[in-house]
Amino acid sequence: MTHLLIELAFWMLFVYFLGCLLGWAARNLFVAEPAAQPAMAPVVAKPIAKPVPIPAPMVARPVVVPTPAVAASVMETGKMERPKGIDKARGGKADDLQRISGIGPKNEGILHNLGFFHFDQIAAWTPAQVAWVDDHLRFNGRIAREEWIRQADLLATGKEAEFKREYGTGGMKNTKGETLSGSRTRK
Repeated sequence: MTHLLIELAFWMLFVYFLGCLLGWAARNLFVAEPAAQPAMAPVVAKPIAKPVPIPAPMVARPVVVPTPAVAASVMETGKMERPKGIDKARGGKADDLQRISGIGPKNEGILHNLGFFHFDQIAAWTPAQVAWVDDHLRFNGRIAREEWIRQADLLATGKEAEFKREYGTGGMKNTKGETLSGSRTRK
């Protein structure tokens, strides 16, 4: 009985390899080479106002929908640009990036790994650089939505009162464990 099973396995393997060989030969003999396609002009996509919902099983990577200003800038240049980071915080002390509404401990660590330790670094990002960071971190337009550049600019220039009025505590909790909302943050 064992002898018959071994012989059957051998013949099945032989037929499999014979089929592969015949398929390869048929493909090379009967399929014509594709004609060279003429070069086409690049297609420039228009930014959409809202993300289109896609069922979860079909999503391989989140769709990034930049704001119209960022999208227009990136489409003009045709590329995203990685912002320059620094090796370590100036003076050995980094700014508390968690003061920016939308940056928590995890995002602060990621930004530090990318070389961003200070508010003025984030405030200096161009739209192409915002698009790169947004795409790299898969934030889906979060940087523009949460106005990180504006918040970082207010904090870098020392406009604490204006920052508190517009963004509250930026998500940071006070000694009582409360957060204060500003005019531009969710209440």
